[in-house]
Amino acid sequence: MSWPRNDVARSLVALTPASVIQQLGGLTAAAEGEPPLLSVHLASGQVLDGSLMRVDSDRGTEVLVLADSRTGRLAYAPLANVAAVELRNPEPFRDVITGGRLPSPPAGGPVTRLALQREFVFTREFPLHIDWAAVDGSDLLLGNTVRLLRGLREAVAQVRSDEMGREAWEPVHALRVEHHAGAGLAVVSAPDGLTVRADLSAALPRALTDELFRKISALL
Repeated sequence: MSWPRNDVARSLVALTPASVIQQLGGLTAAAEGEPPLLSVHLASGQVLDGSLMRVDSDRGTEVLVLADSRTGRLAYAPLANVAAVELRNPEPFRDVITGGRLPSPPAGGPVTRLALQREFVFTREFPLHIDWAAVDGSDLLLGNTVRLLRGLREAVAQVRSDEMGREAWEPVHALRVEHHAGAGLAVVSAPDGLTVRADLSAALPRALTDELFRKISALL
């Protein structure tokens, strides 16, 4: 299959080299899997190749750090000196290059609605309510749904990890998950619990569990 695939090609957004590097750099701190592999063209004509390790500020100047896995060398360059950048492994970073229109590829194999229903049954500790029919029909929706539900389950477990958290969670009798096209990730109060809303056809935050934990904790 040629790259980019049709769905990615339709969703690509034009980003400045600095914006691409900054957004990719924001993923590297808690990244799992392969890092972004870049060819960075400087205004001087020099080209730096390597894995993006981080983007940070030093003395008021934003600096990118690349690592060459073959030689072990590190390269440092001011972000302002970057004229162009090539992302050599774009597939794992579809959420960045499409401006959040497409999620990053799901980890593991494809999932089915039946498998999700078996994995995420209603319990008092995790009183999940979800319209399964609304998220069936595509690998993209199901892949995003399993990521959201697993992140949500981990976030709830963190909330309930001590006695104070379990007491705060006690009034939550329903935890609804709703697919809303075009909506950003949100957690809102409901009369009998909480409602999580997100566009499950678009990108979810990379640090999903942490963000859900913060949003849930703020409402309890």
